[in-house]
Amino acid sequence: MTHTFFCPPRLFAQYACAVDEVLEFVLAVKAAHREINRRFAMALRPLDITVAQAEAILVLAESQPLSVKELGAHVVAEAGNPSRLVDRLVTAGLVRRRAALDDRRNVQLTLTTQGRKLAQRIHQARQPLRDWGDRQLNGHGLDTMTASLQQLVDNNRS
Repeated sequence: MTHTFFCPPRLFAQYACAVDEVLEFVLAVKAAHREINRRFAMALRPLDITVAQAEAILVLAESQPLSVKELGAHVVAEAGNPSRLVDRLVTAGLVRRRAALDDRRNVQLTLTTQGRKLAQRIHQARQPLRDWGDRQLNGHGLDTMTASLQQLVDNNRS
């Protein structure tokens, strides 16, 4: 079955844009992700950090301590390598690495005082993005969409 999928307005008038519904979904998710990241990056400019760095800081603020592997499972790290992302955050004085008390081979990541303060500023900086998202979705069931996407990810891991 084919459907008309999301096309940029300038292309929609020129092309039929017909694809199967799975591809339509994938393209819509990618377009939404790109727009959200663009808006988030703009909001983060005054803080001088990237979207990936902000996401890592927010994840740590909610769930610390985490190992590099655990953090990498939560965020899309640079080129699939969370170690580089963590190295940058450690160098910037935002994240601390410590050996776990029960296993010195297991390195745990926590936010420094500076990292915790930055997490609060990131929350403030992204509030306009959250407000924009609420207006765009306007009661379309964000919880349901999030659960559906998470189910796709979780089912793929098994």
